[in-house]
Order: sequence, then C-alpha cells, then structure tokens
Amino acid sequence: MAKEFADLINKLGKFFFIMTIKQKLAIRSTVLKGHVNKYAILGLIISIGSIVFASLIVAYQMTGELSLSSFLLAQTSNPAIWALDLTPFMFAYWGQSFCYELANKAELIIEDKTREYVSKSGDLELKLKYESNHDSLTNLPNSRLLAQRINQGIKQINKGEHLAVVIININNFKQVNYEYGTFSGNSLLLQFTEKLKLILIEPYMLQAYMGMNMIARLQGAEFALLIPRLRSEHNLNLILQKVIDTTSTSFMIDGNSIDITTTAGAALYPPHGQNDEELIHHATLCLLHAEKQGKRFAIYEPSMHSSRKTKRVMYKEISSAIVNEEMRILFQPNYELESNKIIGADAMLTMEHSKHGYLDNEKLVSIVEGTSIVKNLSIYMLRHAVTQLADLHKRGQQIYITVQLFNATDLELPPYIDSLLKENSLSPDCLKIAITEKACLSDQTQSIAFINALDAMGIKIVISDFCSGYSSFVYLTNFPISEIKIDKSFVVNMMKDEKKYTVVKAIIKLAKAMDLVVFANGIEDAATSNAVKKLGCFYGEGSFYSPPIEMDTFEKLLQKNI
Repeated sequence: MAKEFADLINKLGKFFFIMTIKQKLAIRSTVLKGHVNKYAILGLIISIGSIVFASLIVAYQMTGELSLSSFLLAQTSNPAIWALDLTPFMFAYWGQSFCYELANKAELIIEDKTREYVSKSGDLELKLKYESNHDSLTNLPNSRLLAQRINQGIKQINKGEHLAVVIININNFKQVNYEYGTFSGNSLLLQFTEKLKLILIEPYMLQAYMGMNMIARLQGAEFALLIPRLRSEHNLNLILQKVIDTTSTSFMIDGNSIDITTTAGAALYPPHGQNDEELIHHATLCLLHAEKQGKRFAIYEPSMHSSRKTKRVMYKEISSAIVNEEMRILFQPNYELESNKIIGADAMLTMEHSKHGYLDNEKLVSIVEGTSIVKNLSIYMLRHAVTQLADLHKRGQQIYITVQLFNATDLELPPYIDSLLKENSLSPDCLKIAITEKACLSDQTQSIAFINALDAMGIKIVISDFCSGYSSFVYLTNFPISEIKIDKSFVVNMMKDEKKYTVVKAIIKLAKAMDLVVFANGIEDAATSNAVKKLGCFYGEGSFYSPPIEMDTFEKLLQKNI
C-alpha cells in the first residue's frame, strides 16, 4: 500500500511538473500575440496620422489655407495622397499576417520544448531515484535501498535458510579524520569500500550469498553486508571471523600506512527480527555490545536487548546518586612489598543498588562509559577523594592517593584538578591520576594534550590496566607516563598459568627498561607477592594485603602501619 501511494505521488509530481511548464510557455505565447495586436494598432494610428499630416500640407500648398474644403481637394486631386491612403491597410494586413505567423512558429517551438522537458524530466527522475538510493561518496547502496532489499529478501527466503544483516564499523575512524583531515578520511572509506567488494567474490561469501551479494554504506564509518540466503551448513561465526580478519588491515593514506581494525554485529531473519528495522537495529546493538566487550564481532542475543534496557535504568539511578551524594569512596591501600609499608591508596567509587547489590568501580564504568555522565562521575570522585586526602594530611598522614578518571580527553578536567588541589592546600605530588589503556588510546591527540596538561602541573600519570587487551605500547613513548599497573587478570592467576607468569615477567622487564615504576594489581596470596618481588616488582595491592576500605578504617590501618 505504501509503495502504491509512493508511485501515485511520483506520477502526480511528474504530471504537475509538465503541466507547469506547459502553462508557463502557453502564457508566454498569449503575451506574444497580445504584443502583435498592440503594435499593429499603433502602426495603424501612425499611418493615419501621417496621411492627415501629408494631406494638410498639400491642401495648404494648393489653396493657401487650411480648411475642410482644401483638405478634401487635396485628397481627391493628388495621386500621391491616394497611394499614401492605401498604406495603413497594407501594413496592417502584412504586419498582422507576419506577426501571427511568428507567434504560430513560437507555439511550435513551445511544443518542441515541452517534449524536450518531458524527456529531460524522465532522465532527471532516474537520476534522482539513483541518488536517493545510493551513497554519494562510495556509490554503494544506502540504508534506504538496504531496507528495501532486506524486505525483498525476506519475501523470497526458503525453508531452512536465513537472511543475515551484518553491520561493520571502522574503529577509531574519527581519529583518522582528526589527524589526517576529511579528504584523507574519505580516501580511507573508498579504499575500504573496494576491500568489501573483494570480500564478496571470496568463495566462502559466494556460497553463502548464493550469488545475491550486497554491501551498503549506512553512515560515517558504518557499512552493512546483506546475506539473503544463508543456509544452515554455513557457519555465520566463521564468515564474520573471515570478514573481520580481511578488513582489519593496513591502508595507505598520504603516503603513510595506517592499521585499521573493524568490529561487526549480526542479526538473522527469522529468529532475530521480522523486518528491516528490527534486523538493522539488532545488528547495530550487537556491534555496540562487541565494542563494549572488546570483542571483534557478536551475533544478536535477546539478553543484549534486556541488558541495554537495564543499563538505561541504572544510568538514570547513577545520575541521581551523584546529584544526591549517595555514592561512597573506598580506598585500596598501596604497599611497598619489601617493607609491607602503606605508601598510598587507590580511591574507588562504589554504590549500593537496591536490585543489583554492590556496584564497584569497574561495574559503574561499564554502565556509564561513553556517556555524558562520565565527567560528573570523575568530578564526584576527585572532589571527595581530594577532600579526604587533605584531611589525612592535616592529621599528619603524608601519603598520596590515586584517582582513576574515566575520560582522558576532557580538557576541562586538568584546570579543575589544579583549582581543587590549591583549594585544599595540597601539592601535585600528593595526587596520581590513573587512566585505562582504552581511555588513553580512544583519541590520542586529545589524550596527549590532556596528559601533558596534568604532567605540566606535576601530577604523575598511571596506566591502571597495562596489557589488558589494547595491544599497543606506542603511548609509553608518546605520553609522559610514570607508572604502569599490571592488569590483575595476569597477576591473579600467574602462579597457575605459565603464560601469564611469562607476561608479568616481560612487563616488569619492559618497565625497568623504560625507567617506569611497575605496580602489581591483584595480589591475593603470599606466593604471588613473593613471585612479583623476585621478578623485580616492588609495589602492589590486593586482597592479600587489604580489601578496599572506608576512610576511617584506612586511617586506623595507617596508624598501625607506622
């Protein structure tokens, strides 16, 4: 019904377009004929005036006076006047005939032009139809055409087959645009488009597509693959793995080789959606889920949808808790491993939730990451941690506190931190700022400016989850990092897993080679503590020493530790 209505609107639009042209040209034809009549009458008046004037001159010459009798005498006795009397009728007839012929020819031209406009309007219609269904940069089908093809594919699908919609995103594409410019970013998109086209002729894709391949560009760095007839013998996980492996590669921009990674999300008809909107929405949801989890791809599961709803509710509750000062700050003591002396603490944000219980730092971050509330959370943490640190210093406990920020690109935070330290009469070396590898690498240009601003103030920067999965050591040379914390996923199991033990050993060696302080995060037993000490790591934290505790308990622990 919607399609028939759209066709009707299209036809009516074309009809009114042609009628408008005809009407405008017909009006111009009528105006032309009106001008013909106007100038013919004017010519007749001038001719009659000339006859009267000539007759009066002749009459005066003949009789020496100007009178009716002399005028009639001139008219009846002078052959030249007779000839002149005929000119108005001759010119009026000739002018009318000539001009009407001209007007008729103009009408013929109008008809020809009308037919030409009709022809051009057809070409224009085809052009507009193409442009409305294709991306202007890559000439790939756009989301509109993708939706049409999905619905067509759903109607044609056979029993035992699935239709798959795969959304692929180029990770950190905004960073490419920022560093190299929009022109280079567009060049990358065009190269990526060609890479996708090559994927479609791979044997595994041809079998899965049954020859009906399609790729589309949705928006920005988001592309879509449509697999209209995916048979049960084709494993979607393997297809996605191959697609990600192929698209995560190097591209040349401005003579530089840039490594690009991609993430994908997929949804299937009929289990994951009944129309184009549901399938595209669920595939996009999968993409976001994969990005959040640090995975390369994901296939839709209903739990993702419910999880997203839960996060939205919790997001509002966290926002409310910040406003109402309902969050708590706990402190994880930092130890010098050789002497068992407390040298500082990590400030950790926590919240008691009525349904989900205790929400620690990591859970809170996973909920609010990438939202506007991140800044509010960071400010809340800084304000409370620095205030409590100032109270400790007033009571003679000269230690530092490490505060983890969840956003390493907000350039408004360094001035806020500076004013906060001055307000509480604290020196910059009392505060360490910890950031995650992910936050550090999300926007390197902004991160460098952010970290340099803190470094200029004398604040030490800590990587809180070194080697957690964002495998790049570039920032260790680009950023003024002073300390790295080995991610606890390696430390906790290092005594049971030889590979993790080797990783911890390698990180400690790397830190020494780069003159960085190395810190073991997640020490849960004496064996692990002794092992990291032997490897050359002299600082750590974990449940073996102390769990996260309230400020009152932490202060008592400090007094005993003197």
